[in-house]
Amino acid sequence: MTDETYCIAGRMRMLTRLVTSLYNEAFAQEAVTFAQASLLMYIFPQPGVRQTTLAKQLQIEKSAMNRDVQLLQRNGWLTDNIRQGLFLTDEGRQLAKRCHKIWKVLNEEVRTQLGPDAVAGLSTLSDQLTRLTKTGTTTV
Repeated sequence: MTDETYCIAGRMRMLTRLVTSLYNEAFAQEAVTFAQASLLMYIFPQPGVRQTTLAKQLQIEKSAMNRDVQLLQRNGWLTDNIRQGLFLTDEGRQLAKRCHKIWKVLNEEVRTQLGPDAVAGLSTLSDQLTRLTKTGTTTV
């Protein structure tokens, strides 16, 4: 594949699926997906956060956020009060702690396997793409 035909979006989507699959496998023991575990871990330190705020922080579409929030509620891990925001239940807090332990071990393992150059490159790519999307400097 030459530089001219290399599709950045296609490669990013493929890599996202690979990484998501890896992380989903790790969280399967807790019967949650990586997306659901992430929500629990993000809500844990900020009780009362609103869905819209969390969706912006995580760059998640509102409909996807709503689906996961409803699932977490049905499982008894989360309460959602329109006026007061999202709160983890006692069971939800315990699950968030277990998920954080899983994430910490897995994330360190992945960082080690990728190596410092790939991790630094990923950080650079992330920073540049974030700037690009905020400034809208593409000319398409």
